[in-house]
Amino acid sequence: MATRQHYFSQPDTVEQVKNRLFKQLAYYCLGLHCLLLVLFWYCDITILAMVNVGSVIAWAVGIMLLYEHKSHLALRLFCVEVTLHSIFVCAVLGMGYGFQYYLWTIASLILLDYQLKLKIASALALLLILTFAALFELFGSVQDSFVLSHLAPYIHFINVLICALPSIYTIGHIREVTFSNRYQLAQLAAKDPLTSLFNRRYAKELIKNAQENCVNTSQQLTIVMADIDHFKGINDKYGHDIGDDVLIEVALKIKHHTLHSDIAVRWGGEEFLLVFVNCDLETAQARIESLRREIETHTFNADALQVTMSFGIAQWHPALPFRMAIKLADDALYISKTQGRNRTTSAPSKTVQST
Repeated sequence: MATRQHYFSQPDTVEQVKNRLFKQLAYYCLGLHCLLLVLFWYCDITILAMVNVGSVIAWAVGIMLLYEHKSHLALRLFCVEVTLHSIFVCAVLGMGYGFQYYLWTIASLILLDYQLKLKIASALALLLILTFAALFELFGSVQDSFVLSHLAPYIHFINVLICALPSIYTIGHIREVTFSNRYQLAQLAAKDPLTSLFNRRYAKELIKNAQENCVNTSQQLTIVMADIDHFKGINDKYGHDIGDDVLIEVALKIKHHTLHSDIAVRWGGEEFLLVFVNCDLETAQARIESLRREIETHTFNADALQVTMSFGIAQWHPALPFRMAIKLADDALYISKTQGRNRTTSAPSKTVQST
């Protein structure tokens, strides 16, 4: 069912697209019933002409409901109209013209009424299909005197197309929006919204997988803790908006210096965690020094701000709990901070192996 998170919340993307598609469908059906009204009136089938007058009114009211963002009420009105229209036309003309197939279309669309519980919507769809089957039993032998009866096979074919197109068009568009939303939700679950680096929760899952891969392939794993120097002073002096801009630019520099297999994480605040896969300590030191120098020489906030970073590096080994490797990298980062910042410190490999 659709949910509203706040008084000022707008309908979600799927609901907006669904409402737009229903408007297009409603205008499509409104025009179709206007044509049928003229056709039945011309063929002197007064009762069906009057039925289509009611159909035109129903679809017009439904369009008004859609503009009031009451798509669930509009869809239920359309459901009633299509059912009654199909019954009346089949009762008068028989089954040879294909008007019964409109029940299939509305049966599929009623499932898009998110205000209904799935069981109720499914039951209504099933009831419409049963109505479709019952029409053959009730009106299968009706003999009509329609002046266009010689065109019945062509009218039947046209009605099948008319019924199929709205379902394919509407459900196809909603399918695309749903897939797009799934991707966006996956990104929100995995990425930090400000920097687009992995968030801490999702990164833990990636790190666990990377550890298992390194154990299985005998590859090395290097941990880097990084921190922006004097970041609180940047926020205090320039404001949090500029601070956010610094975080974004630093994150871009970090991405530039990481490989596809590496894991770059916004660990918290101005602190970052980097996990280099299949990378030894010496190589990691060289890569981090390159990153540190690039940030040091980069100008932020339109050349008005210089930013530096401190780093701590530690090598992970399968016998070492990962939290201990992070602690060693964090301790190395602390040494970088106490020794003047803007530097890289590596935990001694002997310490890592013996811890």
